[in-house]
Amino acid sequence: MSLRDNINLNVKDLSLINKIKSMAVIGTSVKRNFFFLRNHYQTFKGPVYAINPSVKRISGFPQENIFASIKDVPGEVDFAFITVQKNRVLNIIDDCVEKGVKLVSIFTAEFSDAGTEEGIEMENELLRRANNKIRMLGPNGMGLFYPKIGIQWRDKFPTEAGNIGFVAQSGGICNIAIYTAKELGFHFSKVFSFGNGADIDIVDLISFLEEDPETDIILCYLEGVKKDRGDLLRTKLKNATKPIAVLKGGRTNKGAIAAKTHTASISGNNKIWESIFKQANVMEVNSLEQLLNLANIIDCYGIKKMENAAVFSISGGYGVVLVDLLENAGIKIPNFSFEIQEKLDKLFFIRGTSSKNPLDVAAQLFWGDSIQKIIDIALSDEKMDFLIMDLPSYYFDPTYFFNPVNNFKEMMIETLCLGQKYGKPIIPILQRTHTPDIRREIAKILIENKVPIFGEPLEVIPLLPIISRYAKKRG
Repeated sequence: MSLRDNINLNVKDLSLINKIKSMAVIGTSVKRNFFFLRNHYQTFKGPVYAINPSVKRISGFPQENIFASIKDVPGEVDFAFITVQKNRVLNIIDDCVEKGVKLVSIFTAEFSDAGTEEGIEMENELLRRANNKIRMLGPNGMGLFYPKIGIQWRDKFPTEAGNIGFVAQSGGICNIAIYTAKELGFHFSKVFSFGNGADIDIVDLISFLEEDPETDIILCYLEGVKKDRGDLLRTKLKNATKPIAVLKGGRTNKGAIAAKTHTASISGNNKIWESIFKQANVMEVNSLEQLLNLANIIDCYGIKKMENAAVFSISGGYGVVLVDLLENAGIKIPNFSFEIQEKLDKLFFIRGTSSKNPLDVAAQLFWGDSIQKIIDIALSDEKMDFLIMDLPSYYFDPTYFFNPVNNFKEMMIETLCLGQKYGKPIIPILQRTHTPDIRREIAKILIENKVPIFGEPLEVIPLLPIISRYAKKRG
C-alpha cells in the first residue's frame, strides 16, 4: 500500500456532497419563525422536508412536506440540518441512520465545546451512534453553504456559485465571509462551518476541496486540530496542488483559550503552525479581511509574481508613501527600461509631473487620454509585474474639474481594465473620500470587470509578497 493510499484511508469520503438532491430541517420551530427552514426552502433546488412532531402547518410551506419524524418521509433524504435541543440530538441521529441520510449538519452546541465531561461524552456517543454510516458536520456549526444547489443557512446569501472554497470552524466568520465576498465581487463554490469537527474536520474538508472540480482556491479559518490529526493535516497541506490560504485563530495565549472554549480545538504552538504553513507553501494571513482580499486578487488575476511595481500617483506625496510601503514590504520600484522611458517622457507635458517610476501625473489627470496611454506603456514594460495607483473617488465627479472632461469616467474605467490585456494586476487605491456614492458606483463597475479595488494601501500591499512567495515556490 502506498503512502498516499494509507493517508486516504484516514480521510472521509465526502463525494456525497456533490450528489445532494433532497434535504430536511429537523427541529424547525415557531419560536424561531422557522428561520432555518425558510432560508433553505427559498433556494434549495430539490424537495425540502420540515421535521417536527408538534408542527402541523407552516405558512408558505407545503403541508405535505411536514413530518413528525424523518423516518416518515416517503422518499430519500440526502442531507439533514439538525437544530434541536441537545438532549434530543442522539435520538435524531439514530433516526437519520435508520433513514439512510448521507450527511447531517448539527447546529446544536454545548457538546465538547462546553468543556464538560458530559458534553465530551455526548459528542463521543454521537460518533458511536453514527458508526460511519452517516457523515456529520458539527456539532456547534452552521454546516454547509452550497449556492449551486441552494443550500443556505441564512437569508440573502448570494445565489451565484464561484470557484473558491472556504472551510471554517466558526459559523459567524462564515457569515461575514459570504456577505463580504458578495461585495468584493467573488463567490464561493462551497462554504463549510464544521464547528467542533467531531466527525468531519479540517483534514477531510481540505481533502474534499482539493479534489472538488468546482473549487480552484481554498480558504481556511483554523483554530486548531485534534491531537491525532496534526500529522495528517501537515501531509495534506504539503501535497495540495490548489492554492490554500489560512487565517490561524488562537495564536496568542488568550486566543488559544478562547479557541478551546469556542470549538474545543487544540490551538498548539504558534511556531509549529508557522513552520507547517511555510513548508507546505500555504499563504498565511492575519485577519479575515486579508484572507478575503487575497482571494479577491487571485480570483481577478490568478497567481502572479509581484516583486517589481510601477507606481502611478496623482499626488506626488501619496506616491512617496506608496513607494515607502512597497519597499518596506520587500517590493522593488525599478526604473523603466530605456525604450519604455523614452515613450513615457513624450507623454508628460505638464509642469510638476514626473515620467519616472513612481509616475507623478498631478494635474495631467485632466487629460484622460494621455493617462490611458501612460498606464498602457508602463504595463508593457517587461520589468514590471504590476501597477499600483492612487485614485481619489472625487476625481470621478466632474464638478471637481477646472473644465469638464468628456468621457473621463468611461476612459478611466477602460484604463483600469488594462491589466487584463497584459496579464498584470492593476491595483487601484480608490480612497474613501467625501464622495461615497460616486465611489460605490465606480467600485461596482470595476468589480463587474474583475478589477479589485482597495480603500487604502495597507489593505493590499502586505498581501502581494504572500502571493509572490507562493507563486515562486510553486514554480
